[in-house]
Amino acid sequence: MTTSPTPSKGLDFRTILVVPFVNFVPWLAAVLIVTWAGYPGVVCVTPLAWLIAGRVGIVCTRRTTSTLPSRRLLEAALAGLVFGLLEGLLFIVVIQRVGSLLPGEQSSAAMLSLFMVVFGMLVGAGMSLFTAFLTNRRMPAGAPS
Repeated sequence: MTTSPTPSKGLDFRTILVVPFVNFVPWLAAVLIVTWAGYPGVVCVTPLAWLIAGRVGIVCTRRTTSTLPSRRLLEAALAGLVFGLLEGLLFIVVIQRVGSLLPGEQSSAAMLSLFMVVFGMLVGAGMSLFTAFLTNRRMPAGAPS
């Protein structure tokens, strides 16, 4: 006999950390395989991968043990933020393999990397929050998940 998780009174940090990581792994694998094949420029499609944050919001909302809709939305937004951070860090690591930069291009590359991390976190949180909101509307009131 399986039991459902008991509703929590605080944030479900396990969901906030596990859901983004599980959804990030396929993207990580794809980028690493293509990079090792000699095409590190694949990391430049990271903005397209931000769409995965929509799935993070849906999965987070369904798996959380929180009963309050506002808490589920906050958890989804935080999970999206973590997802955006992971993608930004991957961008920084892989962009180093694209090629050698001239001294004048190094500051531009650093600014681009910072932009990808910060903007990726904001987009990830926003996308995740939006899809969590839509998922939350379909759930019965007071449903844990």
